[in-house]
Amino acid sequence: MLVFPNYKKCSVNVISSIKKYYRIPTNVPSIEKLDDELNRMYKNVVLIVLCGVGENMLRASLKPSDILLKKMTEQLTSVCPSYPAAAEVSSVSGLYPNEHGRLGQTMFFKEFCRTVELSSNLDPYSNQPVSVANAADFILPYENIFGEIAGSILGSVQPFSIALPGVKIAENKSYHKVADNPKRMFELIKKIAETDQNTFTYVQWNAPQESAIRYGCESEETKSIIRDINDTVNGLSKSMKDTLIIVTSTHGMKDISSEIMLNLKYELCDCLLMPPVFGGRAVNFYVKADCRSDFERLFARDLSEDFHLMSRSDILKRELFGCGKTNKKIYDFIGDYCAFAMGDKSLTFRALNQKHRSPDKAGSGGITSDEMCLPLCVITTKQTSGWKRPLTENIAPRSFN
Repeated sequence: MLVFPNYKKCSVNVISSIKKYYRIPTNVPSIEKLDDELNRMYKNVVLIVLCGVGENMLRASLKPSDILLKKMTEQLTSVCPSYPAAAEVSSVSGLYPNEHGRLGQTMFFKEFCRTVELSSNLDPYSNQPVSVANAADFILPYENIFGEIAGSILGSVQPFSIALPGVKIAENKSYHKVADNPKRMFELIKKIAETDQNTFTYVQWNAPQESAIRYGCESEETKSIIRDINDTVNGLSKSMKDTLIIVTSTHGMKDISSEIMLNLKYELCDCLLMPPVFGGRAVNFYVKADCRSDFERLFARDLSEDFHLMSRSDILKRELFGCGKTNKKIYDFIGDYCAFAMGDKSLTFRALNQKHRSPDKAGSGGITSDEMCLPLCVITTKQTSGWKRPLTENIAPRSFN
């Protein structure tokens, strides 16, 4: 089943609900069920954002009685493209991909005349740094929500962020903590919630993505990581009070049966101005102006069973990458066509100077239900009398016992 993004129920809308709770102006639709729960008022709000966990993967890994399935209140979709580069930024900023501009794992920056791998700042073909400063941060800066939350009219709200080692999150008036396993994540969240301040904790947990890439979505290694996360959330729900725990994911993943070598599609490659970018399951093509009809014909002949092709004008018209104010750089980054995986195959392009690599067992970026359909789990904890009263402006959390 093909699933396109629902920009009324995605990670951006989760952030909109959180903004509404902290009285931050937003024009983005919020999620009603989450709003209803937040309106009960909580001293601590914890948002745990997993990476690579679709609803289907969650159901395949857990029992119906497990807390993440039992407390699943809504089905969300990923943003599009459903890559970490796009989805993670949307989850921490509350911006649609067309607003923040980070669309793929690799993108062509005309300012450097280079293709850039966003996560490493390397040219994927030469494996050399593209610039001294991070190219994406320089060309496509964005702000996360921590600064706005710190200035909330609710009172002295202190934001915190927690991530695995090596994951970069701009502090922006938050305190950043590092956790290398779910047990340490549990300890940090609990300590933060026990302070006398009103807190918001954002957890970017980039798992089980790496395990799925290496072993596959259905592997025991991947399922074990999901069960560990479930047990951590279950422990938090039993040991905390005055806290709302929200668990969702940036995107899902799909097991890959085979990679199609675009290099071997000689006629198709002859239509291209440059190698494709974005990734293997959402692929961005820059096509020679006089070859577009040939490209469409050849794509339909060779790849239409596995990939859904859309023109630049169709993408913009359908607002596939979001419905907010479009970043002016978007018109540089979207090529003439984008192809989105509909099945279990991916496209790869290998330059002559690239080293051979083993194919990934799973990937993201496509428009299958495995990649696009995400869970939203809302877990409540016991509320004490001080935090059951209605919201009043300028609450100071320290005034409660």
